[in-house]
Amino acid sequence: MTAHRPAPYTPGIVTDDLQRGLGFRLGAAWRRVDRLYGRALEPLGLPHAHGAVLAAVLAEPGLHAADLAQRTGFEASTVSRLVCELCRRKFLRREADPEDGRARLVFAGKRGEDLRDDLVAAIRRADDRLRGELGDAAADAIIRAADALERLP
Repeated sequence: MTAHRPAPYTPGIVTDDLQRGLGFRLGAAWRRVDRLYGRALEPLGLPHAHGAVLAAVLAEPGLHAADLAQRTGFEASTVSRLVCELCRRKFLRREADPEDGRARLVFAGKRGEDLRDDLVAAIRRADDRLRGELGDAAADAIIRAADALERLP
């Protein structure tokens, strides 16, 4: 019996379609944006995902984890992990929900509050860099597209 060998790579319609496909392009673009914001938040000791969760809590204190998942676009399990890590590092804190004793609300901790101005400045710098690279018209179109994508299940 001979071993099966894959056919040699030849550019073709499937490869071209995949590389030009919307999902592939959005994913590749997102990875670049993630690196840009990751570099901006690095001096604060926060990876991009952690910064996104902290920014959401600073903008709207007292959220449930499910609300954080919706606002950040992360899966609930990812938000749970990020909140745990940020609580351990004193950027966030959890309190019992006075309306539902089983639920917990998420607030900024002392370190998170202390970082507010620096976090806002880092996000603005990254936003300005991205907008500068794209131009205002393209940046605004991306925001409109992102708003539409938020309606996806």
